[in-house]
Amino acid sequence: MDMEPSDAARADRLMHSWLLRNATKMDQAERLLSARWANPSLFNERMQICEEVLQVMKQVLGLGGTGSANAESKSLLLLGESSSGKTQAVDWCLQRLKEERSNVVALRASGGAYNSNMECLRHLASQVAVHCLTTPPTSCLEGSMEWFRNLLKVSFNHDSAVVIILDQFEKFCAFARQTLLYNLFNLAQEMSIRLCIIGISSQFDVVSKLEKRIHSRFQMHCIYATLPRTPAELLEMLECKLHLPEGSKGLDDDFVKEFNAKVTLALKARLPDWTEQVLSGCKPSWFLWRCLPVAGFLRNSVALDSSCQSSESPQKCPRIGGPLDTLIDSEEHRQEVLLSGLVECEHLVLLALFQQWDRAPKKTRSLSTTLYELKRLVADKGVLSAHTDATLTAAFSRLLEVKLVRLSGSEDVPKIFRPCESVVDRIYKKWVADLPEKATEKQLPSNPLRRLPEDIRIWILRWSRT
Repeated sequence: MDMEPSDAARADRLMHSWLLRNATKMDQAERLLSARWANPSLFNERMQICEEVLQVMKQVLGLGGTGSANAESKSLLLLGESSSGKTQAVDWCLQRLKEERSNVVALRASGGAYNSNMECLRHLASQVAVHCLTTPPTSCLEGSMEWFRNLLKVSFNHDSAVVIILDQFEKFCAFARQTLLYNLFNLAQEMSIRLCIIGISSQFDVVSKLEKRIHSRFQMHCIYATLPRTPAELLEMLECKLHLPEGSKGLDDDFVKEFNAKVTLALKARLPDWTEQVLSGCKPSWFLWRCLPVAGFLRNSVALDSSCQSSESPQKCPRIGGPLDTLIDSEEHRQEVLLSGLVECEHLVLLALFQQWDRAPKKTRSLSTTLYELKRLVADKGVLSAHTDATLTAAFSRLLEVKLVRLSGSEDVPKIFRPCESVVDRIYKKWVADLPEKATEKQLPSNPLRRLPEDIRIWILRWSRT
């Protein structure tokens, strides 16, 4: 049952009063949350995945009585969609291991950063011995691996635990004969020190890309991570990001408990309106950005349907339900759902991309040219006074995540200069044409550009007439 008007008004007054009383504490809470997000090892937003990864790591390394360092399998593959929490889970597990043992060392390599097996090996070696390392004594990979083996033996004692993390694991599979992978797996089996290799990939079929000599000889644990597929999973992830921990610096425990309770109620009230986005595969960052600033999110959530607030579980909310094919019936529908939830910063990026396409359809667009177009607004009545390169670049990244913008060209080119395109140019063309007063008679039923600030709408009309 929805709130009566009088109840909604009273709830709004109570929230407004609470926010005013705690304005200073709310500012401190926002700063604490922002600082915490910079350290992924603090979060276990997918607790089941984190615990599973930690258990396997302990078993492989022979730590905590869960297994033996001589276990046959010395490697773990963590597979899942982009932004499903794979790297964050590994970081969290490493932090837990380091809290238990001070001699846990992590070596990291990202497959997209190297052109050959040797480049990666040199980078791994440089993390072992930064001060004494020059170059391997031989250009032969086999000889260099022996040198790397000896380097590990000299640098770490028998009680040390070494974790080698191979991000973008599919890139390593493309190296010549997968020689580096074979030798690293072989090293993990033979070394006297505790050694675990973790591969991270967004390609679920990456195991099929391994050569037979690797697949047949070395056993690997496989753990799968997915984006939140239900409101309950999304609620768990957002609570993990938005709840304050006990003992937060400068905040009393009573405020922390009250803050966390209000955040949970606000999230449950908003979940029904996000059902389509959850089912269409929006990433957690898309939802998180819509909860910021937290004070505004709490205030705006008061008037929403209260039925979710009294439910024990978000799945019980009446507006949640239905399979994906009944809610998202086409790619165009998916785009409409995503566009309906964009914020001002994201609209600005898509408008700048559309402006370039409308002016010169065959001209290459990029993040660099888009930022240039938007910077020209700074001198025009301060349209971008609330936006910076960082916020606009973050908006561009979010649009990439939800596939409203696509990159093309070589991955070797920095992202800011890579050619890109908006997949919704034609939709924005209709919206821009709908803005002039002369178009009011044929006004589109839902045009989000009409809700943008007046100075931005004036800018749109000015360049659309040239």
